[in-house]
Amino acid sequence: LTTSDYQLQIEKMFLSLSNIENNSHLGPSVNNLKRMLDESSEVLGVLKKNVDKNNTALNIKNLQVFRSLLQNIQKDLRDERVLLDSNEKKLNKLRTDLRVLVTDSILKQVMRTDTLRTQFASQLRDLRRAFFSSSRGMKESMNTINFLQTQTSSNSIITNQLLEDINNLLSSSAIRIFGKEYNYLWERDTVTVSAQTRRSFDEVYEGETKAINYYFSDNGYKMFLLLLIGALFYYWVRKNMRFLRTRQNTHELTLRDFEYLRYGVLPATFIVVFSVAPIFDLHAPAAYIETMQLFLLIAVTYVMYRKWPKKIFGYWILIGILFIVFSLTSHNIDPGFLERWFLVILNVASIIAAWLFIKAVKDTHHLKRFLGWVLGLHIFLNFLSIVFNIFGRYTLAQILGNAAIFAVSQALGLAIFSKVWLEAILAQMVSSRLRHGFDSNYEFRQVLKSFSRPIKFLVVVLWFIVLTTNLNLYSFTFNIVTSILQAERTIGSATFTLGGIALFFMIIWIAHLLQRYIGYFFGDTGDDEEMQSKGQRSRLLIARLVLLCIGYLLAVAASGIPVDKITIVLGALGVGIGLGLQNIVSNFVSGIILIFDRPLQIGDIVEIGDKQGKVREIGLRSSTILTQDGAEVIIPNGDLLSRQIVNWTLTTNQRRITFALTVSGSDDMELVSSVIKAAILRSDYIAKMRDPQILITKVNENGFELQAFCWCIDAANYEVAKSQINLLLAEEMGKRGLTF
Repeated sequence: LTTSDYQLQIEKMFLSLSNIENNSHLGPSVNNLKRMLDESSEVLGVLKKNVDKNNTALNIKNLQVFRSLLQNIQKDLRDERVLLDSNEKKLNKLRTDLRVLVTDSILKQVMRTDTLRTQFASQLRDLRRAFFSSSRGMKESMNTINFLQTQTSSNSIITNQLLEDINNLLSSSAIRIFGKEYNYLWERDTVTVSAQTRRSFDEVYEGETKAINYYFSDNGYKMFLLLLIGALFYYWVRKNMRFLRTRQNTHELTLRDFEYLRYGVLPATFIVVFSVAPIFDLHAPAAYIETMQLFLLIAVTYVMYRKWPKKIFGYWILIGILFIVFSLTSHNIDPGFLERWFLVILNVASIIAAWLFIKAVKDTHHLKRFLGWVLGLHIFLNFLSIVFNIFGRYTLAQILGNAAIFAVSQALGLAIFSKVWLEAILAQMVSSRLRHGFDSNYEFRQVLKSFSRPIKFLVVVLWFIVLTTNLNLYSFTFNIVTSILQAERTIGSATFTLGGIALFFMIIWIAHLLQRYIGYFFGDTGDDEEMQSKGQRSRLLIARLVLLCIGYLLAVAASGIPVDKITIVLGALGVGIGLGLQNIVSNFVSGIILIFDRPLQIGDIVEIGDKQGKVREIGLRSSTILTQDGAEVIIPNGDLLSRQIVNWTLTTNQRRITFALTVSGSDDMELVSSVIKAAILRSDYIAKMRDPQILITKVNENGFELQAFCWCIDAANYEVAKSQINLLLAEEMGKRGLTF
């Protein structure tokens, strides 16, 4: 080897050592992990103290909060373990690379040869320092990883133990609240709370506060996502509403029943954000759900202050006061005789306020059946609360009273939420039509009715989540539902889950709904009198096809159906195609060819066989042609492609009109030609840039036989243009004494 070879090898080793040293740094993710582990260790210490020493002071609400928090910590620990393991794997690889460098044969030869060692002495000293620096940094990083892995393992063990203890306490608490906690209401109160018990309650409250604070700090990204959705919704709706006002279509705001958006987009946005908040974390603590409901209550109150009469708004204010008072009574640790009677009074007041309020607004609201059902449930829960309170089950009475008032306030908030969404969709459709220069006077009721179905389903789901959370039954209900939906079932050799099937059909249903009504979002209602450019209609058609394809692909992926089962189904489908489905598949493939090859587009004037008319729709199975008589002719796509198609508007909308005329009364060819051209050019339907042509085919004794040619601007108006020109010819020739 030459000197340059040795020099090159030493440089390569320097680069390798530098790379090892740089990659051995753990980075900000591990530093953030250290902070999270310290926080979780602190919270686990507080929870362990409460579970071990203050378990008698824990109620179901506290235990639910602790369990939700522990489940979040458990999930975080799994993610942290994955991160630590990946860093450990990376460091082990760097350690192996470092060992390979130490055993390098060329380096050993340099160290053994005196002349080479003397020649490269300075480089070898630098190389030694780089080696020690790399190994020291890697050792420190490995020690940090090992320490964090130990801490993660310790936290994981404590978390699992606490979860088991809390699940046991929840089981016993669920049984205990149905037992007699206090004397009957007509008996003398003999239950007293000691100072030690009060201290235990204070420690439990402190632990619950720490748990909730940790939850909010650990789930900040969910809050950010929620705010982002709110910002996008606000921008979308505000843009459309501002456009409607700018165009001075304020009458539309009343005509189209913008009941809530006309009072401001920002309050409506808050209603949307706080309504959907529970769905962003299905295992959130009850305190989080209650906080979101309080904010929703405030947003609804602001909107209702501007909309409702004073009497109805007064009922709503009473419900809001009861909402707050019920929330405060849930923290009562020593209910005496007066406190229990106060809860009974609250139950009665809640029944009266909800009855008066819902009866006043139910008949004017689009979710009146839902609100009526909620009112019945509200009365029933308050009645049970009174009964359980009388017979000494105070905790259960508190839970039922809270759930009842929350059910009413949440139901009304969600009813407004659904109406806000429908109004936002309506604003998009109306503003899109106005932007394209169309009349906004279009009946959108059927479209809104179709969109109201998934929105109503979401309303029921959100309301049910909040109700079961306030009844402390959400986890129990969630586990039962998920076990039913996720349980594998087998038919023959096929394995499936009910949840996968339900998700499959739900996604397909939503995809079909969107592809059916996507045009309305861009102002296209399918009305031929408001025909837009053919290009835009074709783009909408492609968008519908893409939506369907994406919907079916997502449905298959989300359902968890194995690919091998799909191939079996496709194979069976192939046999079916060969036996009797070839026409259906032929029409489907022909529809795709029509969409992308575009021999005809929506709005074209075509002749197919003995049928002539305007292309109204191109579907995946068949296409529709609207004839001049108003009949809609449905032609299978396979038949459409197999026939000769005459497309009058494939490249241009103009169509030539031919007149065969026999003119008498003059033998002056120039005069007759000028009269005919003047009459034709007076028509509003004729292209002025293309001069009419006159061809003399025969000369008679006192006139001519001729043909006149002109171009109609729009082929759809061919017959109207021809009729108008005939009238104009009769008028012009009559003035000159000519007949035809």
